[in-house]
Amino acid sequence: MSILQFKKVNCKDCYKCVRYCPVKSIRVKDHVASIIENDCILCGTCTIVCPQHAKEDISDVPAVLQMINAGKQVIATVAPSFAAYFNISFSSFRLILKELGFADGFETAEGAFAVKSEFERLTAEKGSTWISSCCPSVNSYITKYKPEALKYLAPVLTPMQAHAKILKNRYPEAEIVFIGPCLAKKGETAEDKSNVSAVLLFEELEDWIEHEQIELPCGIEDNCDDAKLSRLFPEKGGVLNTMAKRPELNYLSVDGFQNVTQTLDDIVDGKLENCFVEMNFCSGGCIGGPSFQRKKLGIAVSELRVRKAAGTAEHSQDFNVDDVPNIMTEFKSKRVFHLKPGDDQIEAVLRQMDKYSPEDELNCGMCGYSTCREKAEAVLRGKAEKSMCLPYIRKKAESYAGKVIDSMPSAVLSVDMSLKIQQINPAACAIFGMEPHNLIGEPVRSILDENAFIEALASGEEYMKFNTYLPDYDVYLDETISPDKKAELIICVLKDVTEEKISKRKALQKKQHAAMIADKIIDDQLRMVHEIASLLGETAAETKIAISDLKNTVVMDNEDR
Repeated sequence: MSILQFKKVNCKDCYKCVRYCPVKSIRVKDHVASIIENDCILCGTCTIVCPQHAKEDISDVPAVLQMINAGKQVIATVAPSFAAYFNISFSSFRLILKELGFADGFETAEGAFAVKSEFERLTAEKGSTWISSCCPSVNSYITKYKPEALKYLAPVLTPMQAHAKILKNRYPEAEIVFIGPCLAKKGETAEDKSNVSAVLLFEELEDWIEHEQIELPCGIEDNCDDAKLSRLFPEKGGVLNTMAKRPELNYLSVDGFQNVTQTLDDIVDGKLENCFVEMNFCSGGCIGGPSFQRKKLGIAVSELRVRKAAGTAEHSQDFNVDDVPNIMTEFKSKRVFHLKPGDDQIEAVLRQMDKYSPEDELNCGMCGYSTCREKAEAVLRGKAEKSMCLPYIRKKAESYAGKVIDSMPSAVLSVDMSLKIQQINPAACAIFGMEPHNLIGEPVRSILDENAFIEALASGEEYMKFNTYLPDYDVYLDETISPDKKAELIICVLKDVTEEKISKRKALQKKQHAAMIADKIIDDQLRMVHEIASLLGETAAETKIAISDLKNTVVMDNEDR
């Protein structure tokens, strides 16, 4: 039965759920995460840490509504942590349940009383060391990942299962619905003879109440019930605080995954003897679980509310449950088997991720696994992809980008926001006649005018173009400067236009020389014209005089006749 599912959101390249999953029951394929149901212990951690809120449980509200609408007798068993979550008395809560269509509602703390009574009997009969069986995630972890600790796990039903059995005896035809904060309870309903038809998380019930526009009373004082000690179960040490202690036993409370696993190792190794150990997977107990985290209810506030409803051992009554059936059970091994890959296989995967020595294994944890070797094992098991290694992908991308930049005919360099050179390609090095290692990390002003970079950065423009002449290198350059503020880099593409400039200069010089020659020719021609004109002028004058003299002579001759 699928209990956790994924919404269609942007679940890609995050790995936060893998990083926080205590048993690594997440598979990543094609960059998308999914639950490995057989490995999952339904702690609900992934539903809290997912930044996209992609993980969600399948709500049983429609199934409960269907039962109610079908006229079935639906009875609720309500976890004692309701007092912290809703901050009302159970008598008020019971009335709300009836408004929703439940036939009746009872406190799971009745089952908790029966369970703690069984713990007391068990420790009286057999000293030894026992682990409480109230937390279904702890039970699931032991059966799947630490079955060697099964002999220490108290063979007693959880409070939900115990109470469901009690209610089923009272109301044989009823459908029992558990209401509480624990996702793992949904997994318990799939077990044989669980007697529970559906599980509603507090937030699912809260949404239902809001949809029906039912107003909650304000504060637990609205109709305060008589305090009942077994309502302490949801806080850390709550089980122990309800039990009658035996002097020969040590009573310990352990919460949080790391503490639970370490304590289990110590118990199996024989380091803890004659102990009764209360274990809670969630730090702070049930009131520290995912439902309370989503509601942003702090442990201190929740503890005060729980204790107000429970009272103290000196001044509290407890439930009087006379019709308790047999609530003993047997937890069987469901060990999750994974073939251990060989060292050669692991080394092969590490080499594929450019990890050739222990120094290359950064163990950064970005992929979700604590070590590179653990990640390599997950790859071999089909739970992870090599591309989840961010240092490897970054190195690969940088290498690819570096090859592209290095192969570009144009000169390219990048500088950081302090205007120091971070990358430079061979084409750029050729311009300046230097090797990359002589330039990387140096101020850009050592080879170029930094004012152009400052101007481009201050302008806010996508790119700016400049023309510059470097007398030290006798080169003319076209600069295209493009700031990338997000990457905190400034990219500069240089085009060597020296030959073009020289060609233009030579062409200009030729034109200027041609113009000078043309001017000289014109000057010479004008001078020749002037000289010719001068000569022609003198000749014409002389000719005029001669002709005039000739004319006069002819005229005079005629007059004489």
